[in-house]
Amino acid sequence: MNRLRSRGTERLLLAGGLLALALSMPPLPWPRASFDYLAVFDITQSMGVADYRLHDKPLSRLAFARRALATALTELPCGSKVGLAAFTGYRSLTLLAPVDVCDHYGDLLSTLEQVDDRMRWAEASEVAKGLYWALRAARDVGGEPQLLFFSDGHESPPLQGTVPALFGDIRQGEIRGMVIGTGGDVPRPIPKQDTPGRFNGFWHADEVVQNADAAPHDEHLSALRENHLQALAARTGLDYLRLESVAGLSRAMRSGTRARRREVPTDFSWVALGLALALLCAAPLRTLIAGRSTAAPGQ
Repeated sequence: MNRLRSRGTERLLLAGGLLALALSMPPLPWPRASFDYLAVFDITQSMGVADYRLHDKPLSRLAFARRALATALTELPCGSKVGLAAFTGYRSLTLLAPVDVCDHYGDLLSTLEQVDDRMRWAEASEVAKGLYWALRAARDVGGEPQLLFFSDGHESPPLQGTVPALFGDIRQGEIRGMVIGTGGDVPRPIPKQDTPGRFNGFWHADEVVQNADAAPHDEHLSALRENHLQALAARTGLDYLRLESVAGLSRAMRSGTRARRREVPTDFSWVALGLALALLCAAPLRTLIAGRSTAAPGQ
C-alpha cells in the first residue's frame, strides 16, 4: 500500500509539473505550410454591377469578391500573410502591407470593409495598366507575396487595337498569383454614383466612350471580359481563376502549389496538457484495480 501511495504521489507531482509546463511554454518555431498574398481589388464603376447572388440576395461584383476573401482569411493557416490594395484609373494603391492573418485578423477585416467605390480616385478603368501596377506593387511591397487581382476586365475607355506593351520591366513569371475574373456572362447596365457614393441611375450609350473597332456599341453595359483577362494572365505568367463561389477562392488560395514552408511559432502546450490529464485520469483507475486485487475474498 505504501508503494502504491508513493507511485500515486509521483504521478501527481509529474502531472503538476506538466501542467506548469503547459502554462509557461512559449510557442516554438516549427516548419509549416503558409501562404502570402497581396489582394488588389478593381473598384471601378463596373464592379458595382450586381450579377452575383448570395443567400438569395443580389450582390455586386466587388462585394462578392470581398466576401470571398474574408471567408478565405478564416481558412488560411496562421503564419500566412495577406495585404490589401485597390485599383482604379490605372494605378494600384496599397492599403495594407501583407500581415499575419491570425495576429492581424481584425485589421484585415476592417480594412477590407473599407475597400469600396467611395474610395475611387478616378473614373477610368484601364485594366491592363492596372494589372501592371499591381504586379509592381507585389514586387515592391517586400516578402514576395503572390498577387490576387480581382477584376471584371472592363476597360474604360475601351482599348483601341491591341493591349499596350506595359510589362517590359516585369519578367513573365517573376510574380506568381492569379487574375480572378469577377462577374457574369450577361451584359448588364453599369450603375452611376454621385460624389458621396449614392446610386444615381445607370450609364447610357451616349454617356460613355464607345469602341470604334467593335459593333454593337455597348460599352455602357458590362459583363465579365474573360478572354481579355485570360490573355493578360498568360502574358504575365499568372494563373486565371473565375470567381464563381466563395469556397472556390479559398480552395485555390490554399492549393499546395502556392504554399511556402517557413518556421512559424507553434503552440505545443497541448502536448504537456494532454500528458498531465492522462496521468491524472490513470491514477484513480490504477488505485481502484490495486485496491480490488489486495482485498480479501468475500469482502
